[in-house]
Amino acid sequence: MTLPDPSLDSENFQDTIPLVVPREQLPITLFEQVVLSIRVDDGRIYLAVNDMSAIIDSLPNTQMRRIRRNDELRSGLVRAAINTGFGVREQYFLLLDRFPVWLLGATPRTVKPHIRERVAHLKSYLSAEVYAAFARVTQLPPGSSSAIEDLRDLDQIDRMVSSPELFEAQVRELAERQRQLEASQSRARQAWRDLGARVRSLEAKTSEPITDAQRGYLYTIVQAWGKARAEREPEARRNPYAACWASLKARFRLSRYEDLPLSEYASAVAFVRAAYHELTGEDLAIPEQTSLDL
Repeated sequence: MTLPDPSLDSENFQDTIPLVVPREQLPITLFEQVVLSIRVDDGRIYLAVNDMSAIIDSLPNTQMRRIRRNDELRSGLVRAAINTGFGVREQYFLLLDRFPVWLLGATPRTVKPHIRERVAHLKSYLSAEVYAAFARVTQLPPGSSSAIEDLRDLDQIDRMVSSPELFEAQVRELAERQRQLEASQSRARQAWRDLGARVRSLEAKTSEPITDAQRGYLYTIVQAWGKARAEREPEARRNPYAACWASLKARFRLSRYEDLPLSEYASAVAFVRAAYHELTGEDLAIPEQTSLDL
């Protein structure tokens, strides 16, 4: 996997994007696709643009141009050098916090219908939340704009936004309410995590999952398999990795690849290696090593 075409505009685009050093990396499942995530020294998390593009069956260059045109998205873009198994290569990553903004502008025309439906529902929800936040700041009725009975109520939008004192006071009040809500949610999340830990402990006794390093290695060799498919099968060039992940999950009857039992890991690696050899006539020369997940 290489960087998209850097000649996206007249300036040296690549040099304007910060280069970060991942502290850790882990492939995750998102909308039934596998996306590489990284965490940097300041704790922030980023998602690989190439993999995000695959979610909506779009070309990475297309998404890079869209990100470049949006100041908010571009401000969350970084470069990181990733060990692909064939050497270290730079890739673009987008801040996780910007993912909802990116998703709102996505146009998944050719995505599988059930995935497209999920994306559409999520986009509708995000849009509703944006309006809800706007309504709270401007003191409009919550919910749909149909809740506004008198159009003259819209005058308060300008009054609120144009008055620094009113606007700042409202934002401070909302921030305090949000702080109290988050404190309550934090307690609920801790209780949920405790329950989840107990469930995972029980599950581990019957089926221990693969390690993070093994997840990283599977991601690497499937990426190599997908790259080989793109080079040899023109019809697969748009999204060569989705079919590879689908084959792996179907073979081992998984909904998410990270649910692969540790006892099946060697078989999964052998399956990918065999598929790569059948496709290319060559052995997959990527050694397994723990450094793949940093």
